[in-house]
Amino acid sequence: MLKNERKQKILALVEQAGYVTLETLSQMLDSSESTIRRDLTELDESGKLKRVHGGAERLTTLLHEENVAEKSVKNVQEKRQIAQKAVSKLTNGDVIFMDAGTTVAMMTEFLSKFDKITVVTNSVHTAAILLDKQIKTIIIGGAIKPETDAVIGNFAVQQLMSFNFNKAFVGANGISRNGGVTTPDDEEATIKRLVLRQAKEKFILADKSKLGKTYFAKIAAFDDSIEIITEEIDDLHSHTQSVH
Repeated sequence: MLKNERKQKILALVEQAGYVTLETLSQMLDSSESTIRRDLTELDESGKLKRVHGGAERLTTLLHEENVAEKSVKNVQEKRQIAQKAVSKLTNGDVIFMDAGTTVAMMTEFLSKFDKITVVTNSVHTAAILLDKQIKTIIIGGAIKPETDAVIGNFAVQQLMSFNFNKAFVGANGISRNGGVTTPDDEEATIKRLVLRQAKEKFILADKSKLGKTYFAKIAAFDDSIEIITEEIDDLHSHTQSVH
């Protein structure tokens, strides 16, 4: 296969899937990983895709957001590691909020060891998992955003204003020095900002692929009241001014 033809196929696959691993591209294009790696580097340098650890993803805009299916297959091990760190913050008797982020959803794998915990969530997906695990769950009502399975809108906001939480766990699409903690959708950002205000302890969960990125709607600035949980503290230090 000619180099230009291979590059066009790479771009088509990345555009369709949002994110494709190096191994998958190598297999689908019947080329060595070193060859694909060089192609990805050149495509990244020409501004046609974004080269990331282990593969490539399509370029994003301030308003672009992947759907939950696309997010759920990316950086799974890193998200699980972050979720375990987040669960270590819990104690029996906590009333917590878990939003619709895919990293936050990973926390459900480790909650069964708590016999007295209440979870409030605006995630249809997370609520279903918690129900199967027989964990006390309150799901917020309102309009459902199909791309993320998140409940949003004025009705959801009105309900959340009636609650207080020991701890809130919120996902983010971008974390950057100048932009703060951000997400593409203003309605989801409204929910996230509100639950952070209603919580005694506040946690942002984000894998390192989110670091250095900025999106349209601001969730929070960096201050001592919010703890950002990611894989490696060194990665966070290199992208932000105030970290935990």
